[in-house]
Amino acid sequence: MAMTPETPALTILYRDECLLAVAKPAGLDVFGAPGGREETLCAKLLAQFPALAGVGDPRQPAIVHRLDRGTSGLLLVARDNRTYTSMREAFASRAISKGYLALVEGLLEAPVEIDRPIGARYRRSHKVRVSHDPSRLRSVRPAKTWVKPLQTAFGFTLCRVHIDTGVRHQIRAHLAHLGHPVVGDTLYGGQAVVPELRGRFFLHAYFAGFSHPARTSLLALTCPLPGELEAALAALGVASVQITAESWA
Repeated sequence: MAMTPETPALTILYRDECLLAVAKPAGLDVFGAPGGREETLCAKLLAQFPALAGVGDPRQPAIVHRLDRGTSGLLLVARDNRTYTSMREAFASRAISKGYLALVEGLLEAPVEIDRPIGARYRRSHKVRVSHDPSRLRSVRPAKTWVKPLQTAFGFTLCRVHIDTGVRHQIRAHLAHLGHPVVGDTLYGGQAVVPELRGRFFLHAYFAGFSHPARTSLLALTCPLPGELEAALAALGVASVQITAESWA
């Protein structure tokens, strides 16, 4: 796939001989459905780095994890098969620290831990549910989310969120269960209308920390907030934050 003016290059946050970290825009599927016509992050990545086509699963090459379509932020990519296997195993064993920034409705004044399993009512449901009775849901999986408020203003709270599991829609469902849905997330009960968000919700994969797959060192990476999220904070009167990888870890 050749790059065209309609398919701008992805922003590269980090690169070495083993790994890439890219900034995923909101509104872009990582892989997409088989035979789908919409552009995907995977297609954009292969257009920029054709050699990645031979890494990992040929149907979903090189990318070792995923983010929801509506979530922006840091996505890790393997550049060789050894790294691909190592990083997939690290995600499966919860050896990678994953941190997010979320703007939620309501004032959250203290840190909270949400330890509730998540499942879906129907096989192809677009929405997951926090489980009270696992027998009523399909594919129930354990999920734990830690939330720490950073800034509050005018009925909104900017939060730092950490997860060690990777259940679909985990953060969105857990925050809605807490009574603080992500701003702009209408699927999970968000009510606030913020034009600056441009139709997306305010959830951003900000941080990843892990042992480098080919070295003895620890790697801590961050992805800055995109312009529409910074604009939303300014419009709502919520102070932005600058968190370094070292302070996050």
